[in-house]
Order: sequence, then structure tokens, then C-alpha cells
Amino acid sequence: MNDSSSPSLVALERDALQALVDGDSIETILRDVAGRMVRLCAPAGVAFLRLDESGASLSLLAQSGLQDPMPDALGTIRVGPAGPPPGVAVFTNAPAAGLLDESMSVIAEPLTDDDGRIAGALVLAGLSPPDGMPDALRQTVGRLFAMALRRDRRDREVQDLIYRDPLTGLPNRRCFDERLAETFARGVDAASPVSVLFMDLDEFKKVNDTLGHEFGDLLLAIVGSRLRRALSTDAFVARLGGDEFGAIVTADAGAATAAAGRITKALKEPAMLRGYRLPIYCSIGIATCPDHESDPALLKRLADMAMYYAKQSATGIASAATPEVRRAMSISAVEFDIPAALQSGQIGLVFQPRVNLVSGRVTGFEALARWNHPTLGVLSPSHFIPWVERRPDLALRYTEWLLHSLADTLIQLPHNALVPISINIPVAVMQSDAVFTAMLGRMTEAGLPLSLLQIEIVERALTRMPAEVEAVVERMVGLGITFELDDFGSGEANLAALSRLPFSAIKIAGEIVQTVATDPRCERLIDGVARFAETFGVSLCAEYVESQAQCDILRRLGVEQGQGFLFGQAVPAGDLVAAVRAVHRGA
Repeated sequence: MNDSSSPSLVALERDALQALVDGDSIETILRDVAGRMVRLCAPAGVAFLRLDESGASLSLLAQSGLQDPMPDALGTIRVGPAGPPPGVAVFTNAPAAGLLDESMSVIAEPLTDDDGRIAGALVLAGLSPPDGMPDALRQTVGRLFAMALRRDRRDREVQDLIYRDPLTGLPNRRCFDERLAETFARGVDAASPVSVLFMDLDEFKKVNDTLGHEFGDLLLAIVGSRLRRALSTDAFVARLGGDEFGAIVTADAGAATAAAGRITKALKEPAMLRGYRLPIYCSIGIATCPDHESDPALLKRLADMAMYYAKQSATGIASAATPEVRRAMSISAVEFDIPAALQSGQIGLVFQPRVNLVSGRVTGFEALARWNHPTLGVLSPSHFIPWVERRPDLALRYTEWLLHSLADTLIQLPHNALVPISINIPVAVMQSDAVFTAMLGRMTEAGLPLSLLQIEIVERALTRMPAEVEAVVERMVGLGITFELDDFGSGEANLAALSRLPFSAIKIAGEIVQTVATDPRCERLIDGVARFAETFGVSLCAEYVESQAQCDILRRLGVEQGQGFLFGQAVPAGDLVAAVRAVHRGA
């Protein structure tokens, strides 16, 4: 066969090209080529070996006609000046002949890619030294090998675009979801549990906002690298989007929690980026099958819920086994029922008295939302407001309902028995005056002083408060509305923002108040807060006051007001008028 126009050779090339067009795998195409070569030049067998990325070894890609143990002998071959002929051929870039496994004679020739770089080896094997190949066949096979490699590289690049995150080099969300589905398809049970970890970088937005997205991208790349090192080689790590990462670990809940601890430790070391020392804080939620859930989609949601609760944990790690996460899971399932619940009256306001700790008189009330859910029972704001705040449209609708309901309540109070009422609203909706417009108009029309309205802003909101919100607060204060800092002492205060905002009062976080009678450190902390408040010229209110011992200590430390079960339960809107009249009768 000396003619490149030989019908057999033409058919070989034609069929291989058609297989490339049809999208057959490189292994299938080259296996068919090897089979044709066995028939054309009569060796005992033909094999194609591929050079790995390091250039140090060859691996079997496709073969035809070889019997055991020959395929095993060709499985991995080192490249070098001595040893099996394929490794010698690639090293010398010239044909090499010799024995393989002491019984089979082979001839090996180097193969190149489109750029002329050595990319593999072609092996002809026989019981006696096989004859060499005709030039026409050698050229055709070499050309087909290079084309198959090119198509394979293109396919891999496409797969990378579809399944890989270009910034970190990790698999992306789509790849993560498919891997989890494949894991469940293989079977997950008590003997082979699987855990899903969801990870979120705390305060990552601050890096983008202050240093720029280039620094944020560099930090994400570092996190991706550290995650790979922190987890075992059989763990599957992916970037899910933004600053969220996920991992699939073949382990039970205990081992998954240990893996989360290794992640936290790996990320704890600050990243050095162009002279900046950037700390990395991470919240990790864990859900395990079959312990927590047996459906992959629900398992992911549980891990996501647990991650939210991890942000409130001292360790930054939370498991879906906790009752709070399971309850939040149920609540999130009805997230989209909230608009209907507002409209139907399932969500309403109750009013908790605020008391002067010296005189014992009620000085005002705080309006608290309660959702009387038909299947989950009565839900407090902590159970559904986080999901409201995740959707800007829903946060705005909820706030409009909140302010409208409060305006109705204030208008219905007797004008000779008015008291201030405070209410907590999401900061995200306060970037313009518009959210207050309707309420201000109704109160003005009813002849009510705007000083009756007190807006509470939670401390954690100060860390990411836009300048537009600060401007709105200033304008509302100018109209007579007062603002209070809620949940102070939770550990997230931005003192610079606090000094810029005209708060009239600071409310001490409940977890501090509840332990003040048993932990001397909390007493010292509240004493420091009292001095801090005095410096800023604002009053103090303590939340969750439940015992007389707590009340006595708070009064001694200079805290003026308190809220909590010690002073009475929250009353529904229908009983507020009577409660207010009682306050004025006792004045």
C-alpha cells in the first residue's frame, strides 16, 4: 500500500473524518482507526498512547487487537532514553523498536499535534518484529490523530465554559448540581452518607466597595485555592456564584463538621494583596443525607438555611440538624405567601410596652409584626423578615404595609392619650423619602405630631449603610421623626456611622441583658455602653428584661428604659387603646 489514494486508505480517512463531525469520542475514533490498521498492515495489534500534560508519561488512549496483559503494560509508560519503546520514541522523536512484557515485539513512532509538538505515540505490536508502516498510512494516521486531539481540546474548552468558573478554576454551580445528582443516582444511605456544605464569605461586599472588584476577584481566587487544599481529594468543591462556594463530601455530619473546621482554619490566615492584609471570614452551613434530607434539591436548601444561621454562630458553622434550621426551612417554603398574608390580615401588629426603670411608668410601645400562619402557627419577625429582606420588592411592600398599619394605629389613639410607638424597618428601603411619604401625609392630615413615630435601625445595618440612607435619616429627623439604634452590642457596630447618625436612643441587645445578672462581664459591658451613650447624648433602653434582678442592675447602671416580659406581654392592636388609657390614668 504505497498510494495515498488506495481505496482502503481513502475509506479509513473518510470514515474517521465523519466520526469527528458526528461528535464521536476520541477513544472511539482512534479505536476504529487502530482496527483498520490491523487489517491493512497485519500487525497483531495497534495502540495509540497520549502524552500527559507534564510530558513525563504516556497513557493508553485506544487500541485494537491487543490481548492481556499487553493493554496493562501500555497503561502507563514513562518517557525517557531507556525503557519501553514508546517512551524512547517520544523522548528521541524517532521510531523505536523492542520488547514489551518480554514476549511482544513492538515498533513505536512519535505522533504530533497541529503545532508539530509531540503529543503521543503509535504502537504496532506482534510476536515477531512487525513491519513498518507505509508512508501514506503513516501520514494519514498522524493527520487523523492530530485532528482528533484538536477536536478533543475544543470539546474540553467548551466543557470548561459550561462547567468551570473561569475566575477560580473551580467547577461552577451547574457542574455542582449535576455532580450532586450523579452522587444520589449511585445511591446514598447510612452506609455511604453524603454531606453538602454551603459557604459564604462574610463582608465580602465591603472588599469590592472599598478596594474595587479587582481585589475582590483576587480574594475569591485565593479562597478557591485554599478550599481545594483544606478538603480531601475526594471532596468536590465548586464556586456557586458571587462569594458563595459549595462542597460535596462523602462523609456523615460529624466528619463534615470536622471538614468545615478545616476550611475555617485554612481561611483564617489573612490574605496579603498588594500591601493590604485582608481577613477572610466564612459562614458554613452543613446538611447530610440521609440524616437530614434524602432529596438533593432539599438538601441544598437545608445547607443554605444552615449557612444563614452560621452567620449568627460563634464558630461560623451550623448544621441542618438544629430545630431552628428545620423551622426556617418550613418557613422559607411559604416565602411567596407573604404578600397574600399581608393582604389577608394573617400578618398583624402587637405592641410591647416600654417602661421607665426608675418610675415604672410606661413611656411608649414597640410595634412588632406577628404572622398567624395557618399551618406553622404564630411566627415572630425573626422567622420571616430575613426572607423578606432578601427580595427588594417584597421588603418595600412589607415596609409600606408596616407603616400604613402603624399610621392607622396612631390615628385611632385618643388625642389626649398619645404615646410614642417605635417600629423596626429594613434599611434597604430607606434610600429615598418615598417610603415615608404616605405615612407622613396621613399623620399630618390627622394632626398627629411626627415625634410619635420612632424608627429603629438594627446595628448590623450600619456596616453597609449607603450614604443615601444617612441623608434620608437626616431629613426625617428634621421633620420630627426620631431614630433609635436597635440590637446594640451584637458585635457589628460601625462606630464611624454611629457618630454620623442622629440617634435619640440605643437599645442594648437582648443576649447581653439576659445574662447581666449572672455574668459580671455583661455588667461591665453595659456600664461601658452607658458611658458611651452619655458621650453621644442619647438614652438607653434594655430589651428582653425578664427578671427583677436584671431590672435592678440595669437601673443602677444608668439604663433609663426597658422592655420585656417583666413589664407585660405584647398586646394586640385592638387592646392598645385601653392600654394607653391605663398609662395615662396612672400618670
